[in-house]
Amino acid sequence: MNNTGVPYLLAFLIWAKLAVTANGSVEHDPVTHTVTMADARGDLCIRLNYDGRCYLDRVRVRRREVVAPDTGVCSAIMVGGQWTTTRAGIATPTVSINGSKVLVDGIAYTGGGIAVRERWRFTVGDDRIDWQISRDYLNGGMVDDTCFPGWDFSAMDIWTGGLLDTGGVAWCRYLSGNASYGAHAGTVTFFKAERGACLRVTPSVSVGTQVASRFSHQPSGLFSFVQSVTTKELAPNHNLHRFNRSLDVWAPFRVEPGTVQVDLALQVLDGNTIRGRGTFPGLAGNAIRDLLDTIGRYGVIDRRTMGGNGWLTGWVCLHEPFFAEMGLAIDDPAYTTNFAATLDEWRDHAQKPDGRVLSRWHHDTGDNMVPGTYDPKTGFYECGWGYTLDSQPDYVINVAEQFDLSGDTAWLRAHKESCERAIDWLLARDTDGDGLVEMMNDSHTQGKSSDWIDVVWASWENALVNASLYEAMMLWAERENILGDHARAARYQAAAGKLRDTFRRPISQGGFWNSDQGWFVYWRERDGSVHGDNLVTPVNFCAVAYGLADDRQRQRILDGMEGRMRQENLFHWPLCFLPYAKDETANGSFPDYENGDIFLSWGEVGVRAYAGYDPAVAVAYVRRILDRYQQDGLSFQRCLRRDQKGAGDDILAGNCMTIVGLYRDIYGIRPQWNRLRLDPHLTPELEGTKLSYSLRNQRYELALGMKRSAVTIAGFTVRATGSFAVDAAGNRLACFPDDQDKPALTLTRNTTADVTVDIDAWPGAKGGDCRWT
Repeated sequence: MNNTGVPYLLAFLIWAKLAVTANGSVEHDPVTHTVTMADARGDLCIRLNYDGRCYLDRVRVRRREVVAPDTGVCSAIMVGGQWTTTRAGIATPTVSINGSKVLVDGIAYTGGGIAVRERWRFTVGDDRIDWQISRDYLNGGMVDDTCFPGWDFSAMDIWTGGLLDTGGVAWCRYLSGNASYGAHAGTVTFFKAERGACLRVTPSVSVGTQVASRFSHQPSGLFSFVQSVTTKELAPNHNLHRFNRSLDVWAPFRVEPGTVQVDLALQVLDGNTIRGRGTFPGLAGNAIRDLLDTIGRYGVIDRRTMGGNGWLTGWVCLHEPFFAEMGLAIDDPAYTTNFAATLDEWRDHAQKPDGRVLSRWHHDTGDNMVPGTYDPKTGFYECGWGYTLDSQPDYVINVAEQFDLSGDTAWLRAHKESCERAIDWLLARDTDGDGLVEMMNDSHTQGKSSDWIDVVWASWENALVNASLYEAMMLWAERENILGDHARAARYQAAAGKLRDTFRRPISQGGFWNSDQGWFVYWRERDGSVHGDNLVTPVNFCAVAYGLADDRQRQRILDGMEGRMRQENLFHWPLCFLPYAKDETANGSFPDYENGDIFLSWGEVGVRAYAGYDPAVAVAYVRRILDRYQQDGLSFQRCLRRDQKGAGDDILAGNCMTIVGLYRDIYGIRPQWNRLRLDPHLTPELEGTKLSYSLRNQRYELALGMKRSAVTIAGFTVRATGSFAVDAAGNRLACFPDDQDKPALTLTRNTTADVTVDIDAWPGAKGGDCRWT
């Protein structure tokens, strides 16, 4: 037996006994000028190298090395286009250790005439390592960029991406070709889809100090994560771009003599705890999780700027009703909080005094714009394809559904006047008094659009815009009642009823229903002619999903669509089934682009339309979307109708909407402002789904079944059939039948013991009284 290793082993064991405590371990080697620190669990291990330098040359996450050893994690400034870092060429700093605390002082460097001195303090804990960087600027000047600190991960595939405290994601898939993405994000949680461990970096700064983050694909292939800590919020360097095909995102900024400090908490977290959602029998649960954490979050461009096209191409379409619904499924309070701030921006900067809501935001002037409408400071403008009037109801829909997530009545009241002006501006366009509002173009011959399908020349009485207005008025009437304005609520309900009655009439009687074909047409022009008589999918799905279609109309639409889908064997619904007339669209050929290709953003209304009619159809399309995500990440604008392959560089976050429909309409998770409603429409293979869902700082455990479902919250469990809702606060439980906003049963317990309530019948059901055990 070779015993040469015994003395070294003995020395290690002696060191381990002396250095490892409940707060982790600190090992100082003054010969090699290194300090190795590890949390008590051994999940996170970092090594400081301070020999004529000062940087972390090792970061191990559950024994996996994640940083490039030559560049690691450092501090730096860039002045005059030149970086000066702590990686090399500085005087050796001093290091002192006191138990679990490490102080590094005398970190000095000068770049472009700006002198910097720093102190680093590390505190090793049970489940984290805290790192304080205190930077003294000894003189002032302009700085191009800064690392505060900067991380070089060893490759782009070390992480799938980083979840941001804006509710967004820095998805490495889109950082190719030396590209960079930046956001005013602080906390970042790096994750690898197929691995369990996540690395979270949480910065804390004093009031008035700002944090921004940049994620870059370096020419060497490294994945860089750089945080900036400044006294003023950083501005984008190129118009309003947060994404660049270069390594710069932020504009230069001025520093003044003084101290700027950040406290970083470094933690390794269990991915199943952080990103786990439950168990998904019958479906690919990991794909559901990953799709919502990538495509779903990608539409968050920055703080106060969220949309459906994402940070790669930098568009926000305010004429989309999807964003609050995305928050329902993403289930992250950071997303919900940021979207509330985004809607504040829409109210304050995108709405005109008369109530008109501008239709788009872009990070530069690269879109087709109405001349003179683009504001380079805010990014909002009027779309040049046509006056897309669905921005009016879609703003209201998003506000109403955001309120369901936040329950913040003060915030809702702050949007009361703006939502009323948005609805009233559009209602005033019903010039003939038939209940349908008219567009600003009155004929397809003008070559202008009026809604989301922006290269189709829908005009005058547009069924899609009117369907959206109906949904907005129905939702907003409920919010007016919550705010106590019952007269307004009644007015909007009456207008919605009149719109619905005209909408569903046959085309011969001024409505949109083509009784011969069994679908709703797209638009009617001022001269009475009917257009878009080609089974346009969003028009008909919205008519069904929003409740405009009667039962017979719903049956004919949905059965007819599914029959055509099976004939073509399409994996998802196209934007229309048949060609437009050649002069009705900019795309005369079929199928091509919005004239027949497959756009996934309308998947939720499709799932909603089928969920209450034939949920097996909806679940089939959910499964196909998950299959496609596992193949290509849904990283495309649309799918070509001819071969169903992804196409287009303008990747849409709306590609997640079918999975949003899974959560909202199949699993039936329906947050309401004062309760969580459950309204499942399961198929047999989904029996036994168990979900963990958070809403307003409370965790709900949901067990879904074909016959009975259960909701557990704060020690209360409620089991019932069909649609019901619960709310719990302390020792009080409220139970609500179906969609009613007043509880039918309220219980108060006098201990903290768990309580299970089985609801056998709600008031008004057989027997009349609420029966429960």
